Amino acid sequence: MQIILCRRKLLKGGVAALVLLGLPRFLLAGAWPKAAFAATTASEALVNLLGTDQTTTSDQILLSAPMVAEDGTIVPISVETSLQEVQSISIVVLNNPRPLAVSFEIPAGTLPEISCRIKMAETSAVMAVVQTGAGIFSTLTHVKVTLGGCA
Repeated sequence: MQIILCRRKLLKGGVAALVLLGLPRFLLAGAWPKAAFAATTASEALVNLLGTDQTTTSDQILLSAPMVAEDGTIVPISVETSLQEVQSISIVVLNNPRPLAVSFEIPAGTLPEISCRIKMAETSAVMAVVQTGAGIFSTLTHVKVTLGGCA
């Protein structure tokens, strides 16, 4: 009985040490694009995130957002695409103080669909940017915000 209790304490201590050392962060997260999220312009954010701000407009990207958002703190956004070899999907809000709202890495073999809620400071164009093996594509929609969400 004594040996089992010592073994449990050892295992619990080992798991706690791994958590403190950040091993789960290493296993679960990719490189954090800090400069892209800190950028103050959409062009700067895209260059820091994807290496370029040049995108090709595509009708194969469906960006769903409300025409009027009553509260800028919770604007529902969803993006899906029929483009092949999707590597990432990002949302850029052109008039936000920090335009890059979110960026998702899409693992190979999964459906390229995302859904989230973002903050918007004011009425703005919202751009979905899809990175694929063939290039970087985008589509744009406009969302009118009646109550701001970003300070």
